[in-house]
Amino acid sequence: MTERLVVVENVVKQYGNHVVLDKVTLDVGAAQVLVIIGPSGSGKSTLLRCIARLEPIQHGRIVIDGAVISAGSESGAERPGQAASRRLLGHEVGMVFQNFNLFPHLTVLENVTLAPRRVRRMNAEEAEALALSLLDRVGLRDKMNEYPARLSGGQQQRVAIARALAMQPRVMLFDEVTSALDPELVGEVLRAMRELAEQGMTMLVVTHEMGFARDVADDVIFMDHGAIVERASPNSIFSAPTEPRTRTFLDRLLDRGSGSRRKS
Repeated sequence: MTERLVVVENVVKQYGNHVVLDKVTLDVGAAQVLVIIGPSGSGKSTLLRCIARLEPIQHGRIVIDGAVISAGSESGAERPGQAASRRLLGHEVGMVFQNFNLFPHLTVLENVTLAPRRVRRMNAEEAEALALSLLDRVGLRDKMNEYPARLSGGQQQRVAIARALAMQPRVMLFDEVTSALDPELVGEVLRAMRELAEQGMTMLVVTHEMGFARDVADDVIFMDHGAIVERASPNSIFSAPTEPRTRTFLDRLLDRGSGSRRKS
């Protein structure tokens, strides 16, 4: 049985009276890739942000590697030291965003070494050795002394992946990381993500790249209105979805894709 590395239990996220996540429950096994699809506003990105502890949750809990990293208000006051423990566990999760969020005044190497030095307390030599190995991994060691403005969008996103990996997380979250890229740059980022999956990284990926989902995902989740509507293998969800809402979403996605091909 695969170890459950990420567990989300009955998570509710609200902004005022607006419910963004409605009792969401899921789990991801070690070395598994879970792809999350759904229309805009369905709660996909918010779910990742909650797992990354960038957003508090009102109810439920999120568990990483057997330890609670986020809990709703019904759990009561935290015990002494519990908040610090959660912060440390939060470092087990790396996240890459739609916008690269690189520091423009730092070189590629400095962007990747910053967090290991400041958060993991690595010395400069250790952090640089780690950064160079990760830049090798994403094919950008030769760009280590460049500034972000001199890189293409795809290169910047690969640096962002290396920067997240520099914290040595057990889980990687990807939030629409190709949506801001020109079409010809998408492939290089997806290749880097495929290689991570092949190397056994546990990944949760929000994307509209259905080819990636078909080829790489172990499971695909369809979300709508803050809830999980359906979860299945890629073959099942793309070939024979059981829920009408899933089928409607995928039909619209395919229509948009074929429309763009007709225009080209």
